[in-house]
Amino acid sequence: MNAIPRLSGDDRRAQIIEAVTPAVLEHGAAITSRQLAEAAGVAEGTLFKAFGDKESLLVALAEHHMTDDDAIAEFTSDSLEELVATLVVVLVERMRFMFQLVVALGPIAQRVAEEHREVFDRSKLWLAAHFEPFGAELRVPPLVAAEVLRTLAWSAASGWGEHSPVSSVDDILQVLLHGIVRSEAAAAPAAPSPAGVPASASENQKA
Repeated sequence: MNAIPRLSGDDRRAQIIEAVTPAVLEHGAAITSRQLAEAAGVAEGTLFKAFGDKESLLVALAEHHMTDDDAIAEFTSDSLEELVATLVVVLVERMRFMFQLVVALGPIAQRVAEEHREVFDRSKLWLAAHFEPFGAELRVPPLVAAEVLRTLAWSAASGWGEHSPVSSVDDILQVLLHGIVRSEAAAAPAAPSPAGVPASASENQKA
């Protein structure tokens, strides 16, 4: 087992959290202090000294990941298509991890998520800001585009609890950019004019 280098304060706590996260995702809130210590490469006493007790460590772990603003990196895009393609991949990966965390920690993660709801709300504003430069190409306001993107990304990440989710990242990308209606439908031929009425007359009535 690889020992954690000697650090102090928040850096040491953060490094321990990163080290034990895979074990927590595997075992959930039922993970033992011994398993946590083994995953971190430290003695159990070191964990207690850093966090107080196991639940405090799990709460700190949930807060660390749920409030991690660096999890979504900054980037620039030259087109709306490139922006959406990048955001879909980033968000689905991020939300898939968060979904696993919530399932693993249950009430602990749910409580932390509620206490830090402003972080989730801030992410929507962050997304909307990336849509702003392409506002003229959008059918909806940037904030609505951000909300739709988050909703579809969460759906793909969670799979609604199904073992074999139907929608993929590419499906979400296609729906966001083109909708769920085939483009041919938009160019479908007009309905025939009523019997005895010239086509030109019908067009005039529509006008």
